[in-house]
Amino acid sequence: MASGQFFDPVVLLRIAPLVTSSASLSYCWAQNVFISIFTRSRNREMSNPLLPTYIEDWFHGYTGQLFATYTTTVLTASANLYYHRQILAASGSAVWYAAGAIFGAAHFAFIPAVAWKFTTIINDETKGHSVSVLDEWLRVHRFRSLTVDVLSWGCILIGVLKSVNS
Repeated sequence: MASGQFFDPVVLLRIAPLVTSSASLSYCWAQNVFISIFTRSRNREMSNPLLPTYIEDWFHGYTGQLFATYTTTVLTASANLYYHRQILAASGSAVWYAAGAIFGAAHFAFIPAVAWKFTTIINDETKGHSVSVLDEWLRVHRFRSLTVDVLSWGCILIGVLKSVNS
């Protein structure tokens, strides 16, 4: 089986960043859908007292998953470049894997813009206006999702298609 007849580890390495970036992007969309429910006009007033404990539980439950998927995307895209740079360069996919890894890592650049928002909500420092702070987080989250997260996924998709088809 090591011959690649049934299982080819190179193909697995090629598609791994696409799988993890797809999972990250899916999770970003789900966050947008489920978190924005609290900001709807009919839910805003009831959400303010609920958000500190909800956000704390949600934050502690999801950060490990997000860290794992984004880190795995960056590491597997980089591993492709490290171990198979010449092959990927020949197929025109090296630049796409590199761009996907860079955009995947750029997700973490948004931490300073959002971390304080969670801390403020979790510590109930919003003086009853947690939903307003959540609105700010959602704006940053949507911008980040539509820029670096979608770009990371798209670049890796192109890289995978170019590398697998060559």
